[in-house]
Order: sequence, then structure tokens, then C-alpha cells
Amino acid sequence: MTDYWIKISEKEEEDLKYHHYLITALDENEAKIFAMKFMERFIDDDDNPGKVENGFTFCNKAVIVRIVWIKKTTKEHFKEFLLKIHTIDMVDPKEKSSGKSAK
Repeated sequence: MTDYWIKISEKEEEDLKYHHYLITALDENEAKIFAMKFMERFIDDDDNPGKVENGFTFCNKAVIVRIVWIKKTTKEHFKEFLLKIHTIDMVDPKEKSSGKSAK
């Protein structure tokens, strides 16, 4: 089994958000099948999503959710990415380059 990083876009009017998920599958095709099944239930309030290329529409096409890309990865690499985007770094970049840290 291989780990796949799935990047999904969610567009509502002018608002665009990206979501990242890790799927373990036999191959990229199976990872896409799993991602599509997941996305079909992305919006709880819509029991009848419309199907579009690589995704679905919800709420009378007001929300569009699609696969942006699928790529092989490792759990460790994916965890590093999540840690990086969810960490608040309060150290001044000038202090980082000089080896000093904020106290």
C-alpha cells in the first residue's frame, strides 16, 4: 500500500479554500476513487451533489469541490507539511539567520 497526498479545492463564489488529505491505497487510481467517495459527502446538507470532472457541486452549484492533484508521499512528509502550516513562528527572520532566538 502506498500513501497519497490529495489536494482538494473548495470554491464558493469568490472564496477558494484548499484542503489536504492523506489516503493509503494500492495505486493512484484507487486513491482517486477513495477521494471521490469522500468528496461526495463533503457538504452534509446536500444529499444530491452534482458530478463534475474530478469532483462534485453542492447547494445548486454554489459550491464546487474538486481534486487539484494526487501525488505519492510518505506519512512523515505529510506530517511535516501539516506541522509547518499549523505552527505559529514568532521568531523574527533576522534573528533566525543570526542564530539568536526571541526570549
